[in-house]
Order: sequence, then C-alpha cells, then structure tokens
Amino acid sequence: MNDRSHRTADAPGDTRAAVDQLAEATLAALRAPSVLNTQPWRWRLFGDTAELLVDRDRQLPALDPDGRLLLLSCGIALNHALTALRAGGYAGVVERLPDDRRPDLVARLHRGSRCAPDQRNYNAIYRRHTDRRPFADVLPPMADLDALRAAAVRHGVHLRVLTATELPSFADIATVADVVEHADRSLAADLKRWTTRTPEDQDGLPARTTTPPTERPVPARTFNRAQPPRLATGPGTDRGTAYTVLLTDQDEPRAWLAAGEALSDVWLTLTARGLAASPISEVVEVASARRALRNLLGEDAYPAIGLRIGVPVDPADAPPSPARRSGTDVLGLPGQS
Repeated sequence: MNDRSHRTADAPGDTRAAVDQLAEATLAALRAPSVLNTQPWRWRLFGDTAELLVDRDRQLPALDPDGRLLLLSCGIALNHALTALRAGGYAGVVERLPDDRRPDLVARLHRGSRCAPDQRNYNAIYRRHTDRRPFADVLPPMADLDALRAAAVRHGVHLRVLTATELPSFADIATVADVVEHADRSLAADLKRWTTRTPEDQDGLPARTTTPPTERPVPARTFNRAQPPRLATGPGTDRGTAYTVLLTDQDEPRAWLAAGEALSDVWLTLTARGLAASPISEVVEVASARRALRNLLGEDAYPAIGLRIGVPVDPADAPPSPARRSGTDVLGLPGQS
C-alpha cells in the first residue's frame, strides 16, 4: 500500500494521538482468547502503524505444525484491536499478511478514518470468559444464533450449528481426538507444557479453569491427566447448548487468520447478548479428527475450530480467567526488538 488513505492526518500531534490509540487497541487485544492460552503474538508500533507478528516460541509444534491455530489466535487478537479502535470512533484499516518476505508479519493495523463509535463488542471484551462448565437446558434464542452467523459472514467465514443427528458423531470425534492427544508423546508434550505453567509465566491453562468429567452430549476435554480440574461443573447439563463449527472456504493462511477474526467477532457478539462459550479445538488439532469432522459436515469447506455456545446457568457467576501477559511483554516501541 503506497498511498496514505489509511491515515487521518500527518501533523505531529495527530500522529502522536494515532500512536496512543493504536497502543490502547493493542492493550485491549491482550484480553483475546487463544488456543491453550498461548497468546502467540507480539505487537510493534512504528509511527502511525501497529504491526502484529506471530511469536514462534508459542507455536504448538505437534498440535499445530502448520500454524493453523497460531494464525487463528492472532486473528482473534487482531479483531479485538479493531473492536477497540471502533469503540474510540475510528474505523481501523488492516493490511493482512502484507509481505511475503516477512512470514511472521501477520498484519499492519492503522487507525483509519473517523466513524460512529461502537461500544457494544468493546465492552464485551472485558466481560468475555471461556466457560467450560455445562450450560443451562435453555436453548440460545434463534435470533442470537442468526446474529452469530452474520458475525462470522462479515469475515468470509461460516458458522455451522450442528444438528441433533450430527451431534453423536461430533462427540465421538472429540472423544477420539482427546484419547489420541494423550496417547501420542509429542501431542501430550504440547498439552503438558501449556497446562503446567507457573503464575510468573502469565499464560497457559491452570486447573482452576477446567472442569472434571460429567455426563454431557459432548464430553469435556481432558487437558492434564496428572492434575485434577478444580472448576466445579455446577448444575448445568449442556442439553440446551448449541455446538457449532467455524468453516472456511479455503485451507490456507489467509483463511486461518479470517477464522480467528470471525471467532473473535462471534464470541464478543454472543457475550454482548448474555451468552457464554468455550472452544473445542481438539477436533481440529488431530489431523484424522479434522478430516472426520469435514466428512461429517459434508460441506465443501474446512473446519477451523469448534465452539460450544449456551445460556449460562448463573450469569453473575463468572468462571475464573487464566493469566494474561503484560503489555511490556507483548508491545514493543520503535527501537525495541
């Protein structure tokens, strides 16, 4: 991009304001969820541009060798940052995967032109949680599911709600994937690394955020067999839960990034509507499970990630959140590596 149409002004004072607003947007992106809470991104500010880069040290070498979930996680962070800019009254402009010579450069983010402020999804950033407890028996309203489909379509992604006849096969795929991940030494090593983090690491999934096995339509994932989950399941049953899959038309990096942006938009939209969710990523982490899921859905599309969506039993009882990296760990300024 050689023109300067993405910039609102060139005056020094306005450039300083753009830097401040971009910095605030990247700090909001610290709240973005990611697979196993790896938070595999870094931000760098240059003038009136924020660069989003992958953090290769946080890639899952066995569970995600191709970087599908790496880019999906970065896409979530990118959409969170855009959401923060829109809340401040700026449209945001993104150059996605802009430089083939820099494979770790995910996007360049600019403040963009003025727009009407949109606070709804921004406020949801600070209320969103990953809730692995069973949800209530009440079905999510159809109007809400339609809004979630529309949120995914905004990014060229499809949100497919599984039917009652598809659900048992989906449960089998998730169950087998869980078994495979613990039986395979390399896959198990990835899980162990990110479920045995220390508080100083400010990442990973602690036992206080995971639930023990209970009777559900789709069994809960086993994250760490050596460390019992500590989050009480509560009275929910998941009988009203909508099990969904995000689908992309292509199976390549731009599609993986778009899937992350769509997941962010869907999750913030459902949070704003009083619903809750948790990802089901094991169904795409194991290659055979990913193929089985694609065959089950019978679509000419590629599953990016599963997401269970439901009505929380007690909306006031939020689950604990995992740790987050600090801005000083993630955000770099000019002159910093």
